[in-house]
Parts: sequence; C-alpha cells; structure tokens
Amino acid sequence: MNPPIPKTRTLLVRGWRRKCPQCGQGALFKRWIDVNDRCSHCGLQFLTDQGDLWGVLVFADRFLFIIPFVALFFLGLYHPGLPVFVASGIVMLAALIFTMPHRLGLSLALDYVIRRNSGDLSDPEAVSPAGPKDPKDAP
Repeated sequence: MNPPIPKTRTLLVRGWRRKCPQCGQGALFKRWIDVNDRCSHCGLQFLTDQGDLWGVLVFADRFLFIIPFVALFFLGLYHPGLPVFVASGIVMLAALIFTMPHRLGLSLALDYVIRRNSGDLSDPEAVSPAGPKDPKDAP
C-alpha cells in the first residue's frame, strides 16, 4: 500500500532540492545530473525507462526559459540594443546550464506525480532499498 501522496507543491520543492519526491530524504543524483536508480531511503525506483523523462523535461525547459525569452524580445515587448541582447543571451545560457539539476529534479517530481496517479508505482522491489531479501531472488 502506498503512503498518501503529498501536495504537488511539496513534490516540486523536493524535486527542486534534488531529493526523492516520495520521502524527501534520498538523493536523486549520484553526480551533477547522473540519476540514481533508486532512493537510498525509501527504495523508490526513479525511472523505469530512461526515455520517460524527456517529454517532461522539454516542457519544463520551454515553459521556464524559451517562452519568456520569445515573449520579451520577439513579440515587441522590449527592444534592446545589441549589448543588452547579447548579455541577456549569456545570462539565459548560464541559467540553463546551472539550473539543469534543479530542473531535472522538478521533472522527476512531475513524472512521479504522473506515475503515482496512473497507478504505475506498483513495483514489488520498491519496498526495500536493499533489494530482495531471499538470496535465491538475487540476480
């Protein structure tokens, strides 16, 4: 039986902090953006298929960075000179690079909400982070 799902805001904050969306304690990443297979605290499998996160991540990137950039400069809301345009492009690129783990954590949290609501989290091995208890079940 799954514990009650936290509020979406709580899940997003956990994702932004790069923590497990289910328990909020296990780390999402081994390194900068190398996702762990499972939570070290509750055993949640973060991604069953590595390609599942691509759509959510692309949507988050477009929503947070590309759409405001297009609205600001190309829809005529602001017409900067060339130095301001280049400087804002550099700031935008730096923000894209340095917030990658946070955005990936948000995407994992959103993926968790989708999987939880669709009933896709019925993994029998997710109960224990140590894996199967019977040595015969080990690979």
